[in-house]
Amino acid sequence: MIYREDNRRYAPVKFSVRGRDLGSTIAAARERVESGVKLPYDTHLEWAGEADQMREAAARLKIIIPLTLLLIAFLVYSAVGGVLDMLIVLLSIPVACSGGVIALFLTGTHLSVSAAMGFISIFGIAVQDAIIVVTYAKKMWNEGHPLEEGARLAAERGLRPALMTASVALTGLLPAALSRGIGSETQKPLAIAVIGGMLVLAILPRLLLPSLLTLAHARRAIPARAAAPQW
Repeated sequence: MIYREDNRRYAPVKFSVRGRDLGSTIAAARERVESGVKLPYDTHLEWAGEADQMREAAARLKIIIPLTLLLIAFLVYSAVGGVLDMLIVLLSIPVACSGGVIALFLTGTHLSVSAAMGFISIFGIAVQDAIIVVTYAKKMWNEGHPLEEGARLAAERGLRPALMTASVALTGLLPAALSRGIGSETQKPLAIAVIGGMLVLAILPRLLLPSLLTLAHARRAIPARAAAPQW
């Protein structure tokens, strides 16, 4: 928007973005305008519309994401009761986010505020799934199962609820991920990020969590019932 100081006149210049993300487009447009356009005296240029909304949303996310992670870490520690187990649970967050990143890359979708909100939405699902596996493994160990067997059983028996959650997310968000109509640019990145994160979350933690739990509790005392010879 071109703004003239002397008589308070505005001259809006509108353009739409297709095929690339809004942030890089605005940055490239600013660079081209500053290098190739010389504004007259008492005239300046303001970038408004979705550009302002994007900057405001990005500023809010810089505050919301660290606070969310701190709150999740506190709740996880109170649930599992140990620093190592808390770190194992929190490791599921980057695992789920890697699935969202891969999905965005394969579909050619740019990272946006909508996609960032999709990543935040899978934080809780990833943590919940990992907490189920960790607490169930501890239950198996307290019942007398060996270390590796308890971790393996916890991962195997947590597969069904993880697949059910992933299937529900896939069924509900698939129409939004495939949409191409007006307004799809706001809901499509979120749906793609969530679907990719849920698919990876349903499989990859089943392979990682047993090994991590075995390493973290390698010095755990074997219960007497499990250590006793079977006759």
